[in-house]
Amino acid sequence: MAFATRADLLARSNARRLGQLAIPADREMVPDDALRAAIAGGSLVDFTQVDQQSLVLGLDAIDKALDDANALILSHGIDAAVQTTLLARLTSTIALYYLQGAERMTDDVQKAYENAVAVLKSHTRGDINLVPALPTDPVIVGDVIDIASNPVRYGVAGVIVSDW
Repeated sequence: MAFATRADLLARSNARRLGQLAIPADREMVPDDALRAAIAGGSLVDFTQVDQQSLVLGLDAIDKALDDANALILSHGIDAAVQTTLLARLTSTIALYYLQGAERMTDDVQKAYENAVAVLKSHTRGDINLVPALPTDPVIVGDVIDIASNPVRYGVAGVIVSDW
């Protein structure tokens, strides 16, 4: 299961930008409506054969970028079954970076990518958890904090320091 879909990518960008990034430069730009219809799985019979061929190439580029972004997120120990809007956003940001390519890279896209990767690295280190709690996980009620430590480490051997 993917963390983000073509529709997620479109929702976090726009059809014109996706078309410019995904349709090969040697092809004519397809109408924005055509790309929206293709992403939604709609009918393309109203568009020319050339547009349809360009859409196939563009969707292939989008799918490869999403696959690469999904693989990057999986490499940080996040199970493929986890679905959150944050993971969809991170995946979309990374996929847009991959679509942008080195020759067309902008500072904004580069920074967004670096921030997304930094979040993933924070998850890997254990600083944050990108996996939501399961319904079976214990629920913490109130402001109760239970701290346990090794008494030998924080007290004298055999004596527990309990009054502060």
